Amino acid sequence: MKPEETQKSRSRGGGRPAADESRDVRGQLLLAARDLFTRHGFDAVSTRQLAAAADTTPAMIHYYFQDKHGLYRALLEEVIPPVLAGLESRDGKGGSPLSVADFMQAYLGMFGANPWLPPLVFREMQEGGDDFQRHFVERFASRARQLLGSALESDRRAGRVREGLDTKLALVSVMSLCVFPFLARPMLEKVLDVSVSRDFVPQWTAYASELFYRGVQP
Repeated sequence: MKPEETQKSRSRGGGRPAADESRDVRGQLLLAARDLFTRHGFDAVSTRQLAAAADTTPAMIHYYFQDKHGLYRALLEEVIPPVLAGLESRDGKGGSPLSVADFMQAYLGMFGANPWLPPLVFREMQEGGDDFQRHFVERFASRARQLLGSALESDRRAGRVREGLDTKLALVSVMSLCVFPFLARPMLEKVLDVSVSRDFVPQWTAYASELFYRGVQP
C-alpha cells in the first residue's frame, strides 16, 4: 500500500463517519426517534428505520448515541433534567418555598413545549421493557415524586392544603391534571373542539392550579 493510501485509510478509520457536514445529523436523529418511538414504540423501531427517517446511516447513531438505547435516553435527557434541576434549585432554598402551583407550571410548560413526551413515556411504561421502566423511575420519576411531595408539604404548612389530606391521592390528582390533556389530545380536539396548543397551556395551568387548590383547601 502506498504511503498516501495508508494515510487516507487512517483518516477514515476513526472519528465521525462520512456525512453531510451542513446538516444537523444528531438533531435529525432525535426528531426521527421522537416520531417513530411515539408512533410505534421503542422495540418495534430498528436502527435502520431511524437512520432512514433521518436520511443518514446507522453508523451515525453509533457515533452520536452508541446505540438505540442511547438515542432514547438522549431524547429524555434533553427535556426532563433541566426542568427537574430548576425545581430542585428552589426546593429547600431561601426565598419562596416550592409550591404545587410551581410544579404544575414547570411540568405543563415542559409538556406544552414537548407534547410528544407524555404519549411516548406512557406507551413505554405500559408496553416497554423493565430496563426502560427502571431507568425512567430511577432517573426522572423518583425525583419528580420527591419534589411534588415537598411542594405539597410546603402548601400544607402555608395553610393552602388541609390537614389529613391523603398525600398519594393528592399527587395522583396533580399528575393527572398535568398529563391528561396531552394523552387525550386527539379526543379533546375532535370531540370537545379544544386545541391543545401552546396558547392552551397557560390557560390550563391557571385553571388546573385553581381547581386543585379549591379541592384541597382547609
